[in-house]
Amino acid sequence: MSTIIFTSGAKGGTGKSTAIRFLITYLREHGFNPSLLDMDDESRTLSRYFPEAPQIQIKKASSHDVLIEKILEDGEKLIVADLKGGTGKDTLDWWLKLPFSKMPDIRFICVASITSSPDSVQSFLNWAAALKNRVSYVICKNQKDGDIFPDYENSKEALLFREEHNPAHVVIPELDAEYMTELERLNLTISEVFKADGNLTVNGKHISPILCRFLNRARLEEYQNEIYNQFQSILKLIKA
Repeated sequence: MSTIIFTSGAKGGTGKSTAIRFLITYLREHGFNPSLLDMDDESRTLSRYFPEAPQIQIKKASSHDVLIEKILEDGEKLIVADLKGGTGKDTLDWWLKLPFSKMPDIRFICVASITSSPDSVQSFLNWAAALKNRVSYVICKNQKDGDIFPDYENSKEALLFREEHNPAHVVIPELDAEYMTELERLNLTISEVFKADGNLTVNGKHISPILCRFLNRARLEEYQNEIYNQFQSILKLIKA
């Protein structure tokens, strides 16, 4: 069985690339070697943090065929793909036209990131209403704009979604703005920071003095572990 993990085409700014970065480092630290695809041809966030991720030019919906080709032609077993934020009808139509019944050996996992913004919830639910049970779902509740998600917790549409699909949930707490700024400025994952030797990561990236401090690294490691501890449900989906 092969697995394709992809970010849903939700509106931009919800933290989907943040969620997928944590998932990638988690998978690598648990014995997996996922093939990465940066399919967000606007921000290119994934390949900034993981330079080994090929940048896929999305000139038309069929450009997404590479997801299936990597498995059927290249024999990949696990793919993590970051789709463009705000991806609309053309891309969703591509997903809906996939011959899922003819690919029983491929498992699809949709990773969605939502915030307290109603738009972030609705844009994902639109995808879920179309994809239905063709895929499994992981919902990342990004608390960057607050820790209350009324449109996901209380709306009738969201309640029906949770009842029907029983999605896995991951809470991503708000990160100290100083740490977030430094990580984004240097294109560093937290995993790289607390595993670094002095001011250099194992890949030779330089770390700023703020992130070199012992207590700051310890806080970042604790923050990451809080997220990692919630990813066991995703491992179960991959191994199912």
